[in-house]
Amino acid sequence: MIEIKNRFTGELICTGETPQDAVESNFASLGGAYLAGANLRGAYLRGAYLRDAYLAGADLRCANLAGADLRGADLRYAKLTGADLRGANLRGAHLGGGKIAWQSHDLIAEILRRAAGDDVAKLKVAGLILVSRDWCWSDFLKLRDPLAGWALDVLRPWAEGDENVPSVLKDKKEAAT
Repeated sequence: MIEIKNRFTGELICTGETPQDAVESNFASLGGAYLAGANLRGAYLRGAYLRDAYLAGADLRCANLAGADLRGADLRYAKLTGADLRGANLRGAHLGGGKIAWQSHDLIAEILRRAAGDDVAKLKVAGLILVSRDWCWSDFLKLRDPLAGWALDVLRPWAEGDENVPSVLKDKKEAAT
């Protein structure tokens, strides 16, 4: 039996045969759930309804959040390294301060979309990243798009203190100092 506990208080959040079973069997909907400090590392929560959930500080490393509804979720300081966020809806999610999943096209595109505002050219860069799921960092840089520098500048603050940051952001960060 899997027990999911608050990592700070030790309080039992839910139980089940697997992390997914624990969450699904104990919460009909996780919308608005307070799971800060929950260690869901490796959890399979594909398609989970996490809209408006309070997940600040949650350990979501390597969690499968593909297709999850994370609109408005508080993910500040959440650990998302290695999380699968393909198709996750991150609109309005609070993302600040966390360790992000640098391989997640959805997350990178959402960060750039927000920074782009109404600038159509910048929105196109975010869209290209979102739809080019088979591309890696080097593939984007080969385009020599004039907005690549803008995209790297937007992502640079997210790299602060993150040992898993892609080398292209490390290089950019080191060049700026």
